[in-house]
Amino acid sequence: MRIREAVCAVLLAAFIAAPAAAQPQAQPLPAEPLAPQRGEEWYSGQLIELSEILGGSHFLRILCEGRDDQRWRDYMRGVISREPEYNALLVEGFNRGYRNEEARFDRCDDAARQMEAELRARGLRVAQGLSARHAN
Repeated sequence: MRIREAVCAVLLAAFIAAPAAAQPQAQPLPAEPLAPQRGEEWYSGQLIELSEILGGSHFLRILCEGRDDQRWRDYMRGVISREPEYNALLVEGFNRGYRNEEARFDRCDDAARQMEAELRARGLRVAQGLSARHAN
């Protein structure tokens, strides 16, 4: 369980430390109440969702900041190194998120920057949910 707590802490720190987008922020999505879900299925589902978010964020970040910006890919590598049993699922989710945003955006504009900010906020919520589950 220590590894999972470390993963949650790293992810939470990553999303909190990410710089805010320069554009006005979209209205926050309504917070979903955290259901008292437990178990491996929930945990793996959250990790996969997080990997998709990181993949989409990675595409948008390199679209706007250039290929040298590997912030979200590096965080994904950290997740994989801490959760190697999920390697294939995490890589698949990251690539799916990347391709989804690649299909939606072909240039960096206000909409792309806004989407990256929204994905970052969504990733923070997922990371907080994982962290809250392990705090108990």
